[in-house]
Amino acid sequence: MKILVIGASGHIGSYLIPELLKDGHEVVAVMRGGRVPYGWNDEIFEKISVIKTDRATFIDKEMLAEVNPDVICDLIAYELDSVKKITSQIKNGAFYLQIGSIWTYENKIYVPVDENHPKNSIGSYGKNKGIIEDYLLAEAKAGRLRACVVHPGHISGKEWQPINPQGNVDISVFHKLKSGEEIVLPFMGLTTVHHVHSFDLAQIICGCIKNQDVANGEAFIAVAEHAMTLKAICENLYEYYGNKPNLRFVEWQEFCDVVGEENAKDSYDHVFHSPCCTVEKAKKLLGVKIKYSIMDIFREYIEFQGLN
Repeated sequence: MKILVIGASGHIGSYLIPELLKDGHEVVAVMRGGRVPYGWNDEIFEKISVIKTDRATFIDKEMLAEVNPDVICDLIAYELDSVKKITSQIKNGAFYLQIGSIWTYENKIYVPVDENHPKNSIGSYGKNKGIIEDYLLAEAKAGRLRACVVHPGHISGKEWQPINPQGNVDISVFHKLKSGEEIVLPFMGLTTVHHVHSFDLAQIICGCIKNQDVANGEAFIAVAEHAMTLKAICENLYEYYGNKPNLRFVEWQEFCDVVGEENAKDSYDHVFHSPCCTVEKAKKLLGVKIKYSIMDIFREYIEFQGLN
């Protein structure tokens, strides 16, 4: 099939496009330029067609008709209006796949969260992703569009720092874990995070493309097999570095004082959402296998970045 990937040079596209090429597809990549996709070599660039423009320009100039793809992987759609603009240009029954977010299930009613959980996000990011999903799946079920949505957890990879065990992206946390220094955690360290490796996310996207009749009108959560608490991640990483756990549990205000305002704000977003989801639907309906656990993700990142 001819597959259009919008946002091809980012964290998802870097892993997705090599997998699409392995499956024998023709790939057209929309990318602004500037960022070089992770791990790509000249051979990959030789095998794909590149359109150097941003998503908005591609849509406004109605370039979709020129490409005439069988599948559209829209990796960077954040507003319903822009989704409507591009889907209105589909004339050949192309399959439209949009990347959502597990943050659309922000206020957990039960865990693990599955695709039937109410979409109840308060924040604009999760709320917009939920609105897009509702629109796409309704259009698909009415027969006006062929579409599905994939909701990833915290997208991670060896080139991109995973949300750390304090719930932020402060690189010094890894140095403290390595040296055995104290790590402070809020809420007894019992809030959870749920990562997904970009490779596994790519497998689920490819699974949707291979099984379009099954995926059409459906949403799929894309996460590692199990969520983990901040406490458990810290304990595992202390052990990885050959150290005994050195944790101190504090009230939120003290946590903010210790990590600083910017890191605390980042942590709050992840602690507040505290995602804990299940990937069983994608495994069952699409036949995918999840390769990376959360600890696999951390170990790969640490070793690739020379933090071991």
